[in-house]
Amino acid sequence: MTIVVPAIIPKTREQTEEEISRVASFAHLIQIDISDGMFTPVKTWPYNGRDIDFFEKLKTEAIGWPRWEDVDFEIHLMVKNPEDVVRDWIYTGVSAIVAHIEATDNFQKVIDICKENLVTVGIAIKPSTDLSKLDKFVSQVDFIQCMGNDSLGKHGAALDLKVLNRISQLHGHYPNCIIGIDIGVTEETAKSLVKAGAKKLITGSAILDADNPEEVFEEFSSYTL
Repeated sequence: MTIVVPAIIPKTREQTEEEISRVASFAHLIQIDISDGMFTPVKTWPYNGRDIDFFEKLKTEAIGWPRWEDVDFEIHLMVKNPEDVVRDWIYTGVSAIVAHIEATDNFQKVIDICKENLVTVGIAIKPSTDLSKLDKFVSQVDFIQCMGNDSLGKHGAALDLKVLNRISQLHGHYPNCIIGIDIGVTEETAKSLVKAGAKKLITGSAILDADNPEEVFEEFSSYTL
């Protein structure tokens, strides 16, 4: 069975809570996409200056993530030098961190901090990035997250079809590693991505904008390699 993860781009606390509630009854894991406006041109909460108190309360465990009793959360850090902020996000009570190989010269520190805090860690890579950059880290991470397009930080970007070959290559090189794909996962592309070797489908619009989000979730979950 394929792992399916709804992805949310948080702009405000209210919008984040509403979208979490839309999928929490059937999703086991939700990915929260965080952008700082430096690694990507987009700024999300809390780097957009909105509802910063919500972030501060999460960090100090004054409150928990919405529906935390029902679902786990992983943070996709699309930020420059993620090693500088990864502890803050771990302290919010998430189960996993995903960070970009392109965003830091010290990805080892990201791994070390996550492992010290018993948090799952994933390594994300853009389509334009040389796969060899992953070599010294793959054995230390829990999954690889392929981005389906170099355009990060927004829902609805089209899948760069060369990513299918990239997923196939990674699956061949690292058959025991979970390969995820984020961006471009739709009802038209999901089955092909799984056939190429993706074991984890991360998608925002395909689920959140669907008339029946749970139906799409279950369909994607049923795909097998």
